[in-house]
Amino acid sequence: MWYELSQIGVNLDAGWQQNRHTILCNRVSAILALFTLIVFLGAFVFFGWIIPVRIALISSFTFLIPIAFNKLGWTNASRLLLSILLSLVCVIDSIADKFDVPGQLEELQYFEFRLFLMAAGIFPLILFYLKERTYLIIALLFNLCCLGFYDQLHELFGVGFYQLGFTSPNYYFLNYIVIATFFMLAGSTFFLKKSFEEYEGKNEVLIRSFQEANETIRQQREMLAKENFQLNHELVNKNNQLEQTNQELIRHNNDLMQFSYSVSHNLRAPVASLMGLLRILERPSSPEEFKYTFGHINRSVNALDQIIKDLGSIIDIRSAVGEIKQKIVLEEEINNIRSLLEKQIRDFQVSFSIDFSEAAEILSIRPMISSILYNLISNAIKYRSPDRTPHIVITSAVERGFVKISVRDNGLGMDLNRFKDKLFGLYKRFHTHTEGKGLGLFLVKLQTEALEGNVEVQSQPGLGTTFTVTLKMPELAQDQYLLDNQMLKVIYKPRLDTMVAQWKRSITKEEFREMYRFIAGFMKDYRLINWVIDITKVTNDEQELNEVRKEFYPQLKQLGLKRMALIKPRNSVTQEEFERIQNLLTSVYELEFVFLETMEEAMQWVEDQTVDGQ
Repeated sequence: MWYELSQIGVNLDAGWQQNRHTILCNRVSAILALFTLIVFLGAFVFFGWIIPVRIALISSFTFLIPIAFNKLGWTNASRLLLSILLSLVCVIDSIADKFDVPGQLEELQYFEFRLFLMAAGIFPLILFYLKERTYLIIALLFNLCCLGFYDQLHELFGVGFYQLGFTSPNYYFLNYIVIATFFMLAGSTFFLKKSFEEYEGKNEVLIRSFQEANETIRQQREMLAKENFQLNHELVNKNNQLEQTNQELIRHNNDLMQFSYSVSHNLRAPVASLMGLLRILERPSSPEEFKYTFGHINRSVNALDQIIKDLGSIIDIRSAVGEIKQKIVLEEEINNIRSLLEKQIRDFQVSFSIDFSEAAEILSIRPMISSILYNLISNAIKYRSPDRTPHIVITSAVERGFVKISVRDNGLGMDLNRFKDKLFGLYKRFHTHTEGKGLGLFLVKLQTEALEGNVEVQSQPGLGTTFTVTLKMPELAQDQYLLDNQMLKVIYKPRLDTMVAQWKRSITKEEFREMYRFIAGFMKDYRLINWVIDITKVTNDEQELNEVRKEFYPQLKQLGLKRMALIKPRNSVTQEEFERIQNLLTSVYELEFVFLETMEEAMQWVEDQTVDGQ
């Protein structure tokens, strides 16, 4: 209740100093009202229901008026009223007191109210700041006048000290005493107030300094927090980069191992053949036998040379383009593998059941997918059962963001309880009646893990085996730069399965041949059907370059190239020159071939052809 009473009129928008004086005014008003009420009760007991006692009761309620003013927001008026109200009530009550019982007055009744008047002098100094001079002076002058003209006011109403028959000769000297006391109280309060406000001002300065220091500290903390956040963010990025680098190193190491095993696997046959043929040559032989043996040596050497060239091309391409993800149509890959294994399929009457309805395509690295499927299918044929016709079931499915490719056969099967831990080991074989080195499944596992996937196997002796390769389904890859130098920029666009070559300057015949070698090497592992060539910025001798086109076109066509688009704005050359270039190129490329004005037209043309299924 006391707290609620003190908060009347407090405005949160006002300063804390103003609110403090409002609270002080409310409390002083309440104390005076309570004090006056207590005086009323005591006077009523001693003197009964006389006029001064009635005025005391009225005064106790009058002292609540400043609180009402504060409630209305009149805070300055409430303080001014409270500063003069005690003096006003004392003067009125003192004069009324002299009319109450004529002939029974005492001299003390002219002194007791002066005590309250002297005390009233400190209220303005309590309720106002010294800088509020106007209110302070008005209140002090009013209280001083009530004290200084105390006798004159009584005489005005005919109740002066001497008018009522008192004869003390030194009575008026009392005015000097009380006025001097008033000044002593007011002066002491003034200097106390002054010291208080000075220290309060210093405290405010100190508080502002602390606030500024705290603000500076807060800002520094925020800066440190931001820097700490940035450092943590950078640390996380660095850790991620290190983790990615580590994964890259692991993948590169796996690639190196795969390459090493591939070299060993692919070179074994021609080298073994050469060694056997050389042993034959060590024995004396007829010219016909020598010629026959030398022919086999020549074929083995050519095969060995071709393998080395192919492996060298793979190294060159991987070092140039890295892991290129492209859209792979699974049925097309299976058809390619079946064509490679055509002899075995025909000899052993292998039948297939293929269902890619749930996942017909996958975005991945074509050579690895092709190698995985080739090894699984060739193993299914190699380890067929002699008791039944080989049948291979190949299916795909999508499950929780993963693509699963299953290859199931009805072959010999194996005891996984005995061999599961060694199944994917290097040079591990579990059937000795067929040729092989035990490298295929090892490569399947390495390549699947390099694609961030895994391979699982289910098998029972005599019932067949099922291999399930699970691969993460990535988002469509962004454009990938295969080559970017001063001469040429080559970009692969996975979404359209298209390669874009942009010439930056005119070129020589040898530079043109080098570009074709790069393109052919890339297409050998990453078969593409679309090729867009931008020659907007160059002017070449197309007749000379046509010789290179004729040299490489059969290889590109064999690797699956189906359509080409040449970007050459017609306004860049004369109509005659444009027709000559068109005739030269169409004489070489026996496929879909168009001349377009801009890259946007070329991309739209490729997309339209892809949508149409051509």
